Amino acid sequence: MLPRQLFKTFFNLLIICLLLLNSSCTKPNFYEKKFLVYGTILEFKFFETPKNIADEAMANIIAQLNELNSIFHPWQNTVIKKFNNNQIANICDDRQIQIIYRASHYEKVTNGFFNPAIGALIEAWGFHTDEIVEKTPDDALIDKIINSRPSLKQLNLNQGCLEKVNHFLQIDLGGMIKGYALDLAKDEYQKLNIKNVLTNFGGNIYAHGQPENRFWEVAIQDPYDQTQLLAKLKLPPGSAIGTSGNYEKYFMHNGKRYSHLINPTNGSAFSNHSSATVFISPQDEVGVKSDVFSKPFYFSSDLKQTQLDMNFNNFFVTDLNRNIYITESMLEKIEWVFEEGKYFVQGI
Repeated sequence: MLPRQLFKTFFNLLIICLLLLNSSCTKPNFYEKKFLVYGTILEFKFFETPKNIADEAMANIIAQLNELNSIFHPWQNTVIKKFNNNQIANICDDRQIQIIYRASHYEKVTNGFFNPAIGALIEAWGFHTDEIVEKTPDDALIDKIINSRPSLKQLNLNQGCLEKVNHFLQIDLGGMIKGYALDLAKDEYQKLNIKNVLTNFGGNIYAHGQPENRFWEVAIQDPYDQTQLLAKLKLPPGSAIGTSGNYEKYFMHNGKRYSHLINPTNGSAFSNHSSATVFISPQDEVGVKSDVFSKPFYFSSDLKQTQLDMNFNNFFVTDLNRNIYITESMLEKIEWVFEEGKYFVQGI
């Protein structure tokens, strides 16, 4: 039997296959392939692309992701693991520094709701392992980490190398790495002049081109039952969607669900929201934004204020009482497919 998380991922990929507009995944002009990367399914679906060109693109993308994994995996024997565990360690590689600086940019854009410096909190909650440890951390430890206010702003550049000034600062780029992978894929498609491909990395989806001049159509899972659908959405060329939810990696304790998504402001693994989905129109770093921008809304206690703070309008959120809060612009793009009465939709 498949593990629960992989079953959910495979089901999600099946849904995308079923929803291709007026197309079949078995048609000869479609070529698809799946890989297990970072413990998550990465799927490519090419349309009218020569197999050798598609294979070259996928090989190049996978090679880049494997290189990133060897550097940034937070609990394996990597550069970032050594940096996190050693107060006097530094990072001197230009590309690694550039990626961390981009992460720092998005920490600022999201007002700290996306915070790649809270690896110590994620570890304290037991999510820095291949198998989930079902425990709640010591409150005193959480308080110490939170009171140190870990942030990538606590990195200093000294003679071309990054050094940290807070020993509780631990870098974990898990909140943007899938989106970063989509941007790498986008660059590869442009280099190889690939016209039409849908890329899905664990629910972060990038639409490159449009098959037969029709938009790709994808589904959004029901956060309370991943074998069911919540909504459908058409993706224009160059756009992306991303969802953060409490149903992929979590444990239950005293009737509460604690997920790997840790609120940087209070150190809690609990949220009153079950999921947050964002749509990103065609633009630079569309993949990273599809990954990062869902976090503020997932954690937010005031969605309207967060919307204003980020100047971002294309999102919806589901809460633990089965309410869906959605912006007017996002509502125009969504087709609801859930059973009548299961959710209550209201505007923001």
